[in-house]
Amino acid sequence: MVKGVTMILENALFFKILSRLKLNKIYLMVWRKEFFRKLLNSRRIILFKFNKTYNSMDNTVVLRIAADLTKHGIAKAEIKEFANMPTIAELQKEYEELLAKDNLNPHDRKAKSFIQRLVDDDYKFENPQSAITKYCLNEEVTIACAKYLRMIPKLTSFKIWRSHQTEVAERTASQNWHRDYNEYQMIRIFLYFNDVNKGNGAGEYVTGTHYLGDSYNKLQDSEDGISRYSTEEQVINEFDSTRLVIAEGLAGTMYFVDTAGLHRGGYHPVPGERRVSLTTFSTAADLMETKIRQPKNFKVSKTLKRVLV
Repeated sequence: MVKGVTMILENALFFKILSRLKLNKIYLMVWRKEFFRKLLNSRRIILFKFNKTYNSMDNTVVLRIAADLTKHGIAKAEIKEFANMPTIAELQKEYEELLAKDNLNPHDRKAKSFIQRLVDDDYKFENPQSAITKYCLNEEVTIACAKYLRMIPKLTSFKIWRSHQTEVAERTASQNWHRDYNEYQMIRIFLYFNDVNKGNGAGEYVTGTHYLGDSYNKLQDSEDGISRYSTEEQVINEFDSTRLVIAEGLAGTMYFVDTAGLHRGGYHPVPGERRVSLTTFSTAADLMETKIRQPKNFKVSKTLKRVLV
């Protein structure tokens, strides 16, 4: 009974039902209380504390990522730093296959004309030897996220994009400064399949604006849990330029980002493209529905079993 209720809350179905009943504002008032979110996450917090695999991990890159996330809200790594990872060349090969497939049968671009969605939470973990599957289900990456969140996380979303220049000259939608409001702490991992710089789509982040930082309460711009945008002028006036991180990197670069902090997505002032995957790890209290499911064709490790719904 208890586990069933927890699963409903974990999948955000409860919030979806309340939204349809026009009761979501009342729920959000309770949800914003830290004690209530801890209650929703209690099972994952307890399991994390008593899990030897998560707590005994002393891998240098794992500890560094967790520490940088805690201090800054953002951490940088290279895919080759993790054990049991595919090479970037293997991942690029599968990216090309997905791109060719989407060119024939395109995903809906929704409200973002500058993004071609090769995978939009519809990737099936069917082949354990697939480079993308190995990347998504890497234990060290999961443990780094768990150490930051201080609980066993959920793998809630996985997308692969090609963002590019459009005829729209100014920034639009998530290319503007904003926060994600579906949780107070979450991690979105950006993996670059090509070299990315400020000209062809590198995102930006203001350090210390995450929940554990010293500036979380600055430029909070939410209405009923829906993100709105802060202006360039507001950000410049509020924060020193030394706190701005431009997420540039070569192919194979990974950025771990707590997107509850202030950030903005890739902008393309010149011709070019950003080839990137976005993997989201979050908590049981997340208001967004979990789209990723456990594979049916093969078993995952005990470490990953509770990460996948």
